Amino acid sequence: MATAWRSRLRFREAWPLQYYRCYYQLPADLVLLCWLIMMAFFLVEVAGVVEGRVSSEGCLPREKDALLLYKAAIEDPSDRLSSWQEVQGDDCCAWTGVVCYNRTGSVRVAELNLQNPNEFHTGFNDFERTQIPPLVGSLHKLSYLDLSSSNLGGTIPPHLGNLTNLRHLDLSWSYLGGTIPPHLGNLTNLRHLDLSGSKFGGAIPPHLGNLTNLRYLDLSGSFNLYFPKDGHSLDWLSGLSSLIYLDMSGLNLSAVSHNWFSAVNMLPSLQQLYLYDCEISNIPLSLSFPLNLTLLTTLDLSWNNFNSSFPNWLWNLTSLSYLQLYYSNIRGMLPVEIGDLISLTHLVLPWNLISGPLPDTLWKLKHLTYLDLSYNLLGNSLPMGMMNLSSLSILCLTNCSLIGPIPSELGNLTTLNELSLESNLLSGLIPHEIGKLVNLEYLDLSINSFEGDITEFHLSNLTKLYDLSLSENHFLTIAIDHNWTPPFQLDLISLGSCKLGPRFPTWLRSQKFITVIDLHNTSIEDNLPEWFWNSLSIIQNLDLSHNQINGILPVSLESLTQLNYLNFGSNLLEGPILHLPPNLNLLDLSDNAFSGPLPPTLFTPQLNYLILSHNHINGSIPSDICNCTLGHLDLSNNQIFGEIPRLEGGFSSWIY
Repeated sequence: MATAWRSRLRFREAWPLQYYRCYYQLPADLVLLCWLIMMAFFLVEVAGVVEGRVSSEGCLPREKDALLLYKAAIEDPSDRLSSWQEVQGDDCCAWTGVVCYNRTGSVRVAELNLQNPNEFHTGFNDFERTQIPPLVGSLHKLSYLDLSSSNLGGTIPPHLGNLTNLRHLDLSWSYLGGTIPPHLGNLTNLRHLDLSGSKFGGAIPPHLGNLTNLRYLDLSGSFNLYFPKDGHSLDWLSGLSSLIYLDMSGLNLSAVSHNWFSAVNMLPSLQQLYLYDCEISNIPLSLSFPLNLTLLTTLDLSWNNFNSSFPNWLWNLTSLSYLQLYYSNIRGMLPVEIGDLISLTHLVLPWNLISGPLPDTLWKLKHLTYLDLSYNLLGNSLPMGMMNLSSLSILCLTNCSLIGPIPSELGNLTTLNELSLESNLLSGLIPHEIGKLVNLEYLDLSINSFEGDITEFHLSNLTKLYDLSLSENHFLTIAIDHNWTPPFQLDLISLGSCKLGPRFPTWLRSQKFITVIDLHNTSIEDNLPEWFWNSLSIIQNLDLSHNQINGILPVSLESLTQLNYLNFGSNLLEGPILHLPPNLNLLDLSDNAFSGPLPPTLFTPQLNYLILSHNHINGSIPSDICNCTLGHLDLSNNQIFGEIPRLEGGFSSWIY
């Protein structure tokens, strides 16, 4: 029966729930749902291609020869294709990256999976600067070719157009260059075409419109592609009536800005549309033609410059679950019709000119899990209707000019994973009810005007918390018992400009995985305890500036190999500067009482900012300073003497 199976799980069709790649995270319940859907697809896949298992007959000799010729034509410095050997009786279906199936009574090579194991690696890889050889044209029955992320070089040979049974072609993130060859339009059985992140340039050929069976098309990130200024260079889209997924993010669509929507509207099967950062300057407010995008579930038009209010047709996309328009110069109030998008789960509208108040209909979207309206001009108190969004997992209202207190009813949003109210004008006490948010992982209330105390009663139930930011609330006191053991393990803690001292917070001793500590200007008047240094093995950023911390630094901090930002400026520290962390990018020890000479080991290639002003440092400047790429050096108000070493290169700010 079967002697080989898929080298790795791949779906032959476009995955219908692709999530935006860079900034957002799926909540846990949606992840579970996705896995259930994946398993359903997998079972259908298995049921549909049971005959796809390789028979004992093995692959066809001509296909085996074609693969061997293919191997001979490419570069394979890491010998990934070592199993591809011309051995009598050897079955090429068992070779690395090769998958076969039998549907017509004979075995055919169905898939060729030669993608880079690290699909997001941007450097050169095993197939650097190679070329798809014409020999691939011999695989006439090939129905799946996946060369994604393998950094293939050269140009696509015309022989690729001979693979008329090809159903899946992925050349993403390769080094294939030249233009997109028109003969790709001959692959009329193609259902999946991914050329994202490629080096292709020139005009996109209208021949792609011949791919009438295409369901997935990704041209994103191919920045050298363009559309001719002929007014009709997007008309070929109308031939892709089966298209479900379209991503042209990063392409310059300015030449078709006047008719991009009418062209896309000719795709009645479309479910996901990504036109992120396409330099589109026009979005129609109303339509003179019927709206065909009734199946659209995902719409991302971010990073364009519409300079427009919300279009009227948007509220007729009632199947929409994901709407992202951030940084698109959308202005005006959010219309009440937002309530018509009853399937909406993600509403992402930050960095626009949206004004308040928000309509009450927004709070009727019971499926909403992600709401981000940050960097808009809402200018009002937190709406009480928001507390009805019982499915909400992420709420981001950063820099929205919000005023007034946090209502205690916020504790009703028990599904929240992330809450960001940073950089507003919120005031009053932080309610104890915030402790009801038992699923909270990220809490940012920094840069507001909160007052009163934060105690362990606010935090004792937040067992999943890893990011706590309360900084720049000048009237807020961190009144946590020093003997308290938190139930969480933080990655980041930022309490700058809150009142925390005079003692150093002993409750931090339990935090073993912290990478960022910001306790600047927190009224600490204490020595740094020895346990503090022993618990910082993975610390990256440490800011304890503008306190009254006294004592001396440990003899050696060289074990803190990940620390790149160290700021002890404006304290009462003294003694010599000895062995510091080796990978510092910024070191600020200004306004202390350090003495002795500058150690040569201080000047490492990574050091860019060195601020040691207002100390008692003496001696000369070591010639080792030439090892640095310093952009800012301040040694003023010390007792340094002697010659300044001859330095090469341009440095932006040097103060002796």
